[in-house]
Amino acid sequence: MNRPIAHRHAQPVAGMMVIVVYALAAFGAHLSYVPLLTLLLPRRILAIVPDHAARTTSLVILAGALTASVAHIAAGRISDGWRARHGNRRAPIALGLGLTVLALAGLGFARTPVVVGLTLIGFQASLNLMFAPLGALLVDHFPDGAKGRMAALVNLAMPLAGLGTGVAALGFPRDGPAPFCALAVVVALSVLPLIALWPFAPCLPTVDAAVPIAEPASPTGGARDLVLVALARMLMQSGAAFMGTYFYLFIVRHPWRAGLAPGQSIDGVYGWLVLATTIAALIVTVMAGHWSDRHRRRRAPMMLGAVSGAVALGMLLTGSGWVLLTGYGLFHVALIVYLALDTALVAQILNHAARPGEVLGYINLANTLPSIAVPALVLGLSGGTTEALWPAGFAATALCCVMAGTLVGRIRAVV
Repeated sequence: MNRPIAHRHAQPVAGMMVIVVYALAAFGAHLSYVPLLTLLLPRRILAIVPDHAARTTSLVILAGALTASVAHIAAGRISDGWRARHGNRRAPIALGLGLTVLALAGLGFARTPVVVGLTLIGFQASLNLMFAPLGALLVDHFPDGAKGRMAALVNLAMPLAGLGTGVAALGFPRDGPAPFCALAVVVALSVLPLIALWPFAPCLPTVDAAVPIAEPASPTGGARDLVLVALARMLMQSGAAFMGTYFYLFIVRHPWRAGLAPGQSIDGVYGWLVLATTIAALIVTVMAGHWSDRHRRRRAPMMLGAVSGAVALGMLLTGSGWVLLTGYGLFHVALIVYLALDTALVAQILNHAARPGEVLGYINLANTLPSIAVPALVLGLSGGTTEALWPAGFAATALCCVMAGTLVGRIRAVV
């Protein structure tokens, strides 16, 4: 019988080995899709259907996001059930990793739009089988007073995965199977230590009652706050979906806006931009996570991140050259900070949930629905053309960031 884990007293697990293997596995999970969706996949589609790249990319991303929406919920239920029977989430993580590696290698050899789309669907199903139980480990194993720092480390995996995009752009400047296969190997090496070494026994350390970080909330209040968190995350991820999917195509079509001289390498400039942005995100996110735990506050830095994202998108809408490139960097730093603290906030609210993996699966819709809505809107409003896409997209996603910050301000269960 599955006893409520919130009432268990256990030894803290936040030793150095645990921190390293968990952060490394999170890096591997994010690395599996960030370079793929921001560079490798758009570049592959540009290579095979150059005249219909935006439309084909939208259709493929849409199919993958629909798959991810369902797969994450199902994977959460599977991992909760496995934990109830076996006391850990090891098998779903291991199976998801194996299938993800195979799907990445398969994408390296996909040479038609149909095969690319079908293989991406398989990739998304496999990735989420691994991703869902990895996210639930933060709820299972860490106290509230450490969730901000751990969530910061986990979400640093996203900008670090962005380094993978920069490395792929600089080290593999042309489309081919090699970057996909190299990515598969690095992902496997990143997640395997967690499967081998993690203390998989369910153990949720007790909350530090001396300095509470969350107010007691009724089930109804907790559900209300989860809805607000999910809506705000969905709005922020709308900007991420637009930027991640279309920014590379934007600078390919409009190199002068990025200050590129005729004949200058686009992949080289894009790679260095991603690397610089990643370094900035690493520093700022660690500082934000530490500040959040120390001051027992989540919402204020989240709201600041949302507003900063809106300012960055305004720079992209109106600027060119260094202003545009700075706007790109500021948006991604603001996004990573926001998502790190959002992760900690959700983990706190779910401390007493009987099936946190399943609930996280539903909340993950806030990550996947923008990846459905944004390509669908691009297809519906632009008909596959891109000239009117950029100003409308930058303005709309700036508004989404402002609305996200407003919703965060209405959360009550966590300060």
